[in-house]
Amino acid sequence: MITGTLLAAIAGLAWAPAQDKKLEESKARGKELYAELCITCHLADGKGMAGAIPPLAGSNYFLKNPAKAIQAIKYGLNDPIKVNGVEYSTPMAAQNISDEEIADVTTYILNTWGNKGKLITVKDVEKVKK
Repeated sequence: MITGTLLAAIAGLAWAPAQDKKLEESKARGKELYAELCITCHLADGKGMAGAIPPLAGSNYFLKNPAKAIQAIKYGLNDPIKVNGVEYSTPMAAQNISDEEIADVTTYILNTWGNKGKLITVKDVEKVKK
């Protein structure tokens, strides 16, 4: 007889690989978008440019609240922000990409350079308003 706890554990094991696969696929698509849209300013290592372009690697601003990353990509950023104790005021233009692409590039950013984030979905992107 299978107990509820054991059944939940088995179901969790079945779900984890599928979730991991979705995360890896999204990151791969996001990496391509990052190389096309973001790398010029935020650089290949995600460290940005000190005092001018905020880092994405280890960014307390975005890792604590992924919606801020989504909002910056979707709508741009004009107000100053403080990242890891440093203020940045260089504007960022909105990226003219689909919600799926925003989800993928955000997933890539939040799960690269030692960042430990989560899979960002189109639903997550749709929830973020200006």
